[in-house]
Amino acid sequence: MKQGRLSASELYASETRAMASEFEYSDFEGWMCTGGDDRSLILETGKNKYHIKPQPIDKSAIFRGSCTGNPPTLNGYEAAKELFEAKLKGLDGGDLDTALRDVFEDQRSRLAKYLNLPAGAEVILCPSGSDAEYLPIAIAKALQPDKDIVNGVTQLNEIGAGSEPASTGKFFSKYAPFLGDHGLEHLEGFERVGGVVVSARDKDGNINNASEEMAHFSDKYLGMNSYPIVHGVFGGKTGVRDEIMPGSLDGGDRSLGVIDACQGRFTLEELSQWLEQDSIVLFTSSKFYQAPPFCGAIILPKLIASKLKKAAPPSSMLIDKGLGAFVSDKELPACLDSWKPYLIDKRKNNVGLALRWEAGLSAMEALSEIPDVEKVSMIKSWADTVENMVESNEMLDTFCVERSIVSIRMKKNGGGCLNMSEARDLFRWMSLDVSSALPEASEEEKKSLSTPAFTGQPVSVSESYAIVRIALGADSLLSYAKDEVKTLEEDQMTVTKIGLIAKYFNTLKSSGF
Repeated sequence: MKQGRLSASELYASETRAMASEFEYSDFEGWMCTGGDDRSLILETGKNKYHIKPQPIDKSAIFRGSCTGNPPTLNGYEAAKELFEAKLKGLDGGDLDTALRDVFEDQRSRLAKYLNLPAGAEVILCPSGSDAEYLPIAIAKALQPDKDIVNGVTQLNEIGAGSEPASTGKFFSKYAPFLGDHGLEHLEGFERVGGVVVSARDKDGNINNASEEMAHFSDKYLGMNSYPIVHGVFGGKTGVRDEIMPGSLDGGDRSLGVIDACQGRFTLEELSQWLEQDSIVLFTSSKFYQAPPFCGAIILPKLIASKLKKAAPPSSMLIDKGLGAFVSDKELPACLDSWKPYLIDKRKNNVGLALRWEAGLSAMEALSEIPDVEKVSMIKSWADTVENMVESNEMLDTFCVERSIVSIRMKKNGGGCLNMSEARDLFRWMSLDVSSALPEASEEEKKSLSTPAFTGQPVSVSESYAIVRIALGADSLLSYAKDEVKTLEEDQMTVTKIGLIAKYFNTLKSSGF
């Protein structure tokens, strides 16, 4: 048992585990919720804010929410539990620090292998895609310490809500992995980062030309002798991709190109092209690969990594209330060895991040036997079929289809479509058995209404309506490859339930369910 006063990170982990234990989750399940922000915490409902538990869903339920936040898959759960039992359980202090150092090194190596990264490319692990946004800022500071940094972010409202504040060095949650409840606004050392944000769509739901906006942004600030960080999003919440994925100018000497590929819905060939143009790639295994919320990575191209190895560290940013609130030295690769002395702390051990990455890596490795070309073909076949299901339902229509995400607009009986507030109700009801609130429904309808079906959370795509999403993840893709008929039956059940909730929306709302 540890003696003495707990550090901020240890105290936060202890509090997180205590919140989980109130609902009789195991010690392992409690640890899996640690080392994140408010999105990973178990709330008074016994679930997190996405209505999911740190356990695999019941076999009778359906999961198609891999574009939002995932419960662990059965295979992911078992892989993470095996890691916990074999290497992390019961350790603390220096022993835990040593064990976790080896775990993260192994996970970075396995991730590099799965992504077929070229020699010299490096991987940083981080708690989520939102706090991955802090790393390019620190990298920019290391490469160009004397220039003003300005960050251009695209697809506002279709990227994670935390990405915008994080892109200018602000805390995006009241909780940080190694601080807990911090009460701070800016990360220390990040106060003078400027930013420009481009919305994903106009008020009517039409896609904005974000790449054109980013070109103007880059030209403007290069002309002012500033250092621009230029984003491109390869698949936001509805799967929409910016037209151009930006590269880094002069190998990062003049600008950084950052590609937000956090959804994980890209091919290895696409990733290779981004790295060839010296883009930094933000990635998570907690979307398509269905790891629990959340686990992120920053992929550094060879040239950027080699320059960072020679550059002085951005020491003013690498403090406890700066980047040290999110990462320790253990999550960093060799090219950032000069950063590590500022981040070493044997009491900062993100066990939850290691467990979540282990779950994600288990899915990547399970998919590794299927070539990309076959995955792309299966995803196209699945999406076409689900789109037909949606179009055949009188209460629904397809808003858009982007690779493995089908976005759905829900009609109202009296005309118009469900707005964001109403779509949030639908999203919650989808995860529950709501059949008891609808005695007038037919027995066939009650079969769908009683089946918990987890979808992607709603997105406000226009001023007048919102959409929900059905997303194929790694586990459901493996299921589709094994038994196409059974998987599509689950999709039909999900689409039917969405339509029925739209049909009976007023009754459900008045029931107080």
